[in-house]
Amino acid sequence: MNEVMALTKEAGEFFDQLYIDMFKKLVRSAHFRLRDHNAAEDIAQDVFALAYENIEYLMSHPYPKRWLFSVLGKKLLHEYRARGNFEKLQKRLELDLPMAHPAEIESRPDQLDCLTETEYKMLLMIYNDGYTIRMVAEELGLTYETCRRHIQKAKDKIRDYKIPPENL
Repeated sequence: MNEVMALTKEAGEFFDQLYIDMFKKLVRSAHFRLRDHNAAEDIAQDVFALAYENIEYLMSHPYPKRWLFSVLGKKLLHEYRARGNFEKLQKRLELDLPMAHPAEIESRPDQLDCLTETEYKMLLMIYNDGYTIRMVAEELGLTYETCRRHIQKAKDKIRDYKIPPENL
């Protein structure tokens, strides 16, 4: 039992030191690429959440800082794709999404009937208002993970959306 406690304490100290050393560097790197400080912080937090889940592997990794930057790069690539896919969808459906705050939006465009009102509002908050997933979760009173899953589900619905033949 003491070995487990020692490993936990050692892992905690390792993680804390890694966080102190690397968090600001990861945020700066993400901000340089995204030009969005809130999104950069969210992505850096995601990197450390993954690092925490894999702490035993990370402790034995020869270059843990390099591992963090590798994960950051993959998360940034995912973010670029997500933003690009939403822009493509807007062009494909020729949507003129209103720039109003989601609370002021009465309903979503007919082309996005596949989305629930909440999913539509979440996407508007992120892509029109510049919110991060964390900010959307706080505003809607959801946990970060729940909000992230809802947004991913909405993106999947949009990706799978087929334009009816009469609209082509």
